[in-house]
Amino acid sequence: MLRHTVTMYKSGIIILRVVVLMLFKLRLFFCFLFVGVAYCSDGMTPTILYSKESPNSLIEVIQVPGSDVLDVCENKDYNTKHSSILPGNPTHLSQYETFATAGFCFSKNLKNILLLGVGGGEFLGYMNNYFLNTYVDAVDINPAMFEIIEKFRKIDTSRARFICEDAFKHIEKVRDSYDLIYFDVYPPKPLTAEKYKGFFENVKEHLNEGGVFVWNAYIPEITRAAVEDMFKNFKNVMAANTNDGANIVFICYQGPAKTKQDLEEAANDMQTQYNFRYALPDLLKETMLISPEENETWIMKFPVLS
Repeated sequence: MLRHTVTMYKSGIIILRVVVLMLFKLRLFFCFLFVGVAYCSDGMTPTILYSKESPNSLIEVIQVPGSDVLDVCENKDYNTKHSSILPGNPTHLSQYETFATAGFCFSKNLKNILLLGVGGGEFLGYMNNYFLNTYVDAVDINPAMFEIIEKFRKIDTSRARFICEDAFKHIEKVRDSYDLIYFDVYPPKPLTAEKYKGFFENVKEHLNEGGVFVWNAYIPEITRAAVEDMFKNFKNVMAANTNDGANIVFICYQGPAKTKQDLEEAANDMQTQYNFRYALPDLLKETMLISPEENETWIMKFPVLS
């Protein structure tokens, strides 16, 4: 009788464990189902419009349901946008690139442009739309970016030359001089200060007098030594912090110092002439002239890395 009772007790425990396990699995199933429904209802499941393995990463162009904007993403990381495209509207820019356009205030003569890191072509499309007499050299190490520009953007390629090359190597051997050089490149890891050695000196050498250098610096992946080297080569620097705090856009001027009043007058004149989508006077209010005494404060915003 005792053995029978023990056997029944053990069987009951086994059944109870099985039931608990089934309930737990059922709970997980409904949790995943609910999360999946919420994920889709939030419009987060993307449609992939373009996908290609490039030398450095998987590049995709996606569209989230309910959005007209196409996002260029890398390695299935759909939360981090490399760049974005609004079909039929070449003046659509990401936030940090709107600040980059504040560099137009420094130069009234924008004829020859060098883009180091063309990405999905946002800055290229913007300049191509407003400056009809410019010629752009667009450099990117990733050939997929040029395919994306040709497929999803309407660009007058007669005024642009696509160059598939490492930006750091390109600036070492280029012979031309430019009125504006825009730098938006994140080198492959591991990041080292050595990668930037001599880079800003080369940039300065290939800027025309009165030219401007614009650098979109992504704080977590830019070495402090690189920012310090930029300040050594450029005495006239402005900066804008993006709202997310992840990027600082540096605008470096090759020429005599300009006052805030000089820049405000230039911004108003250019805005009247071109009617930019992102008004230069408004952008200028969000940028800061950096005095030599303030250089160290900005340098310290970046990590040491290696």
